[in-house]
Amino acid sequence: MKRVKSLVFNSLSFDDPEAFKDHLVAIITNFGFNEKLGYGLSLSDLSDNVLTVKVVKRTSTFINDFDSSENQFVRKQIYIFSDFVFSIDLNFNILYVIGGISHMNCVKYLFRTILSTEYELNPVNLNVSTFYKLLVGQNVSNKIDHITINHFNFNNELVGRFSGLVMNNTIGPELIESYKSDIVKLSFLIQINENESFTLQIFPNGVLKFLSETDDFDFILDYLKQLIFTKNG
Repeated sequence: MKRVKSLVFNSLSFDDPEAFKDHLVAIITNFGFNEKLGYGLSLSDLSDNVLTVKVVKRTSTFINDFDSSENQFVRKQIYIFSDFVFSIDLNFNILYVIGGISHMNCVKYLFRTILSTEYELNPVNLNVSTFYKLLVGQNVSNKIDHITINHFNFNNELVGRFSGLVMNNTIGPELIESYKSDIVKLSFLIQINENESFTLQIFPNGVLKFLSETDDFDFILDYLKQLIFTKNG
């Protein structure tokens, strides 16, 4: 079964990788669920210099409950729990979340709250233009599949938001060069090898979405990390 996965990368800098990893693992191992913060942390996996952490988040909300004894509605606070995972890859010094920007912001908040060691966590410059240059520079076989553009202008006769399929791949580079920051979504069909390909969407805020079989997720994730973060291809 194919599923859409969202992915956000940040670069992670620290003085001593091993010391940082040991410090983080020790904190997570003993963290449990913090009632005051409303977050729980647990170590999901640690292998090949990749640390994967499960985050449980508690969010409060209000509902209208019915009090039958009083025959009236009362406002009642309830808690909703959700979870997501983030990973740290010490081979590339990156942190990534399976989810969106809001999940990355949760991780940043937790790091500011629980870590006492020095580190820097910064967004990766990964917009439509830079990602396309990356594909071309590394000779990755790709086809621009779908594009959405704000402020599209066709000969000053048709102006507005445009969304459609790209039938001729040769116009892709021209569209990217002409509209750059006005491209709000771009879909690529990326050919990994003769037998394997996947669809990848990139958004202006650096969020990546890709469609894959569940069993292929780790393979595609590793491919993207190698593609984006391996220096000089």
